[in-house]
Amino acid sequence: MNELKIDWKKERPTDRQIIDLWQSIRFVPLNNFSDAAKTFMSSVELTHANGGIQIHKFKVKSNSHFDWFSSRNRLEEIKFVQKAVRHIDFKDYRKNLKITKDKPKVDLIHYWTDIYDIPSIIARTLAVGGAYKKINAQEAWRIGVEFVKEEFENRFDEFLVYQYAIPSANWFYDVAWDFSILIFDIKKNEVFLIDITDTD
Repeated sequence: MNELKIDWKKERPTDRQIIDLWQSIRFVPLNNFSDAAKTFMSSVELTHANGGIQIHKFKVKSNSHFDWFSSRNRLEEIKFVQKAVRHIDFKDYRKNLKITKDKPKVDLIHYWTDIYDIPSIIARTLAVGGAYKKINAQEAWRIGVEFVKEEFENRFDEFLVYQYAIPSANWFYDVAWDFSILIFDIKKNEVFLIDITDTD
């Protein structure tokens, strides 16, 4: 794996440049999901039969100021998750999660600088299951491993991951099975979002 090239001498963008960044950045929807991602989706639809799963993917059309933060694992300094969810290009995402506010509150729960935990998160989601159904643990682990292999080419260290919650998202049932995660691909400048819920 080639290391991401970073100009360590480049100065941090100014507050004005950060404002400009958020005025110019665009999120373009993508539909090129891998077969493994589709298998993961169909498996969650089985295990979380009263709820379900939504996955969304975006290409980030940014600039060098955004790249300064993303390449250094410092996106939290520009409130990336919160501002992305509130962005005009996330309008359909908010609609799909039944969020009526244009600027909903977003609570960050956990943060990773790699995707080593993603196979286990997926496996646990499927093997523990939803309210009434679950699948075999070995099969759940295989699905998680294949997801990372096909969707992210096993590039474990080139990502930022954020687990979060949106209190005003009425698509969720506000129970233990609610789960939201954003995976940012630093190399490809892509965002992958997973939302899961279920109820008894």
